[in-house]
This record gives sequence, structure tokens and C-alpha cells, in this order.
Amino acid sequence: MVMVFIRALWSMKSSIWICAALSVSAGFSGYADAKSYDVGTETSIDYVEAKPVYNPQPDIPSTHHEQCFKSCCIARFFIGADGKTKVKLVSTSGSIEIDDITLITLRRWKFKPAMLDGKPVESTRRIKVEFEVN
Repeated sequence: MVMVFIRALWSMKSSIWICAALSVSAGFSGYADAKSYDVGTETSIDYVEAKPVYNPQPDIPSTHHEQCFKSCCIARFFIGADGKTKVKLVSTSGSIEIDDITLITLRRWKFKPAMLDGKPVESTRRIKVEFEVN
């Protein structure tokens, strides 16, 4: 039996708070009686992380079905605002053949881009791919 588990390692919070304070002077800075005002703003930004919409699993060759092994590797996806991806392995499974199969499969993945205030933005995702052959 061959099992491949694919799991996201981390995710972003659904909202980010930005606080800013602005000091505004009334009149020109040369006047001794110029008044200073503190103006504060607080804004909420909605962030939705990129989500895979097509994520096929790697096919382990039958030659490995006879062997019992359990391994994993970690991939980093760079996802553009248009949904196009670049992927690279940041850790190895211990087998060059399994790493190559995994990378070929991961290059076929499709993502819905991350959204920031309803607009698509670039993002990165780390994905852990686990292999278990019994």
C-alpha cells in the first residue's frame, strides 16, 4: 500500500491590523504659536492565503512498492498574483528518484492566489509531502 500525505506547514492570520499615528502642524513651522494635533488611524486588512485548486499526488514507481519506507520532503511554492507558480524542494526525502518524481508532480499544481483586501497578491507556501510504502 502506498500513501502520500501533503500538508501545508503554516498559514497566515486572516487579518492584519495596522495602526499609525500622524502628527500635523497647523500653519508654518516658523510660528511660535503653531498648534500640534495627533491624528490616529486604525485599519483592518483582510488576507486570505493561496489555496491549491489542483494538487495531484506523486505516483511512486512499482519498484519501490516492494520496499517498505517512510519519508518526507518540504517544498516551497512561490505563487504569483496571477496564480502561476515556481516550486523548489527545500529538504530531501533521501532518494533522488523520489525527489525528482515529487518535483515533477508539484510543478503541475495550480493555485488560487492569495488575496489582500480582495485583490490577488504574490505569496509563498511551504508544503510537506510525506511518503509511506507498506
